[in-house]
Amino acid sequence: MTEKRVFLIMDQQEERHDQPWSSYHIETSKRLDVIYERLQTTGLLNDPRIEHLPRREATEQEIRGVHTERYVNDVKATETMIEEQQEQFCSKYEDIFVNFATWKRAKLAAASAIDLVTSVAINKTPGIAFIRPPGHHAMPDEGCGFCIFNNVAIAAKEALRSGLAKKVMIVDYDVHAANGTQECIESMENVKLISIHRYENGTFWPNMPQTGIYHNYKNTMNLPLNTIGLNDSDYFALFTHIILPSIYDFQPDLIIISSGFDASLGDPEGYMNVTPAGFATMVRLLQNTGVPVAAILEGGYFLDALAADSEWVLRALLGEQVPPIQVEPLNPFIADTISRILARDGQKTSFFRKLQELRKLFGCKLSVEESRDYKGERTVHPPYETRGIYTPFPEEKIDGFKEQLNSILKSYESIEKNCDISQYISQDDTVEENFLGIRDGKLLIGNGKAVKRFVELLFISSLNPQHVVDNSFDDADFDLIKFGDELKDLKNIPTFQNCAIFQL
Repeated sequence: MTEKRVFLIMDQQEERHDQPWSSYHIETSKRLDVIYERLQTTGLLNDPRIEHLPRREATEQEIRGVHTERYVNDVKATETMIEEQQEQFCSKYEDIFVNFATWKRAKLAAASAIDLVTSVAINKTPGIAFIRPPGHHAMPDEGCGFCIFNNVAIAAKEALRSGLAKKVMIVDYDVHAANGTQECIESMENVKLISIHRYENGTFWPNMPQTGIYHNYKNTMNLPLNTIGLNDSDYFALFTHIILPSIYDFQPDLIIISSGFDASLGDPEGYMNVTPAGFATMVRLLQNTGVPVAAILEGGYFLDALAADSEWVLRALLGEQVPPIQVEPLNPFIADTISRILARDGQKTSFFRKLQELRKLFGCKLSVEESRDYKGERTVHPPYETRGIYTPFPEEKIDGFKEQLNSILKSYESIEKNCDISQYISQDDTVEENFLGIRDGKLLIGNGKAVKRFVELLFISSLNPQHVVDNSFDDADFDLIKFGDELKDLKNIPTFQNCAIFQL
């Protein structure tokens, strides 16, 4: 009998939540259609390693754990409205649509998130839910940005309420800020959010000051991106420098991923260049923490990439080898984001403190003045526009992205083996257990847990993102690490020159 290795919920949208009035929109039921077709074509949909979970509708009580009774009742009322009334309802909220099926579909999406997270938490087996409408922009008292109910926040609340988790970490790599989740979890004890998103100093939607680095939401860490065109390597640096150390510090017993794919190459919203391997690598890094992982679909609007990204994230959850990403020098805007986060939060964890010390050894600027990083402006107000918001890419542009994507996918047919880490890093039982230095052109480390974890995140993973990290959660006092005087020589070793630490 084949062991079940991943839970899957695939919502086929029998009654379709689509915009009922005539106007082009990017968030449609076709998004789930292309994922379903991809999983069916590749054989993953009926893979014996996957356990399909049944769907149900969330109760109003479950939804009201996050959303107000007034808002829930108003959404419920849309089920029997005529189209004109539905559009009038949507004008009260920024960029949403509803039809006769929305109330049911939103309840199914919320319950799917709850049940997936429940199964993952109980069985310590990863899972993913391909559902819509998405949720991470929905706030307690209003829908926003295609989102009706905040699926991940509702699932996190239920996991805590049921006692299945004591601490929950939400990681959101959707290209848009998780502004709704940020507000929904603020009153939840033991829930943390890390959101990577396109920000451009607040000039990119949702144009909110709270989605920058400097804000007063105690449960949220934002990793705002102030440029476009960022790639796998840039996102990977945020994971190794900030996200993974934060997870190890918080020590959650459940990770929920807001898995939006609109940072993908070719996406009309993101203008980023993350590949299917990039998304798979981010998920694999979260799996490698040893914490159960549940992924919930959010955005993603270049349909070809959405299907391929979904396939490779599922393969990552199944434990299959994922294609290697290309490690490149860190984008200066990513370096600035990391520097500002360390300047603000550098004393919160021993890892961050030790990272600042290492940066000092390499002559990096240790502090960035806390300046006003928000230069945007909220220019939209109710009643909100309901038509003519989106314009499709020209067909020739889409064809170009398809060709680029197909070339990338073709390269995955022959996945290279992992590089041999031992040729760059060595251990020596004669050195102090927390020693970190250079000998014979190699990074020499002691056998202490703290230094091993530190080197794993900053160097080993950078050379080989597929490398499996130490799954233990033993407290590691990074402040004990002793740097050798010759550590600066590391920058002269060609293999290490593209590691993110040297670009900060």
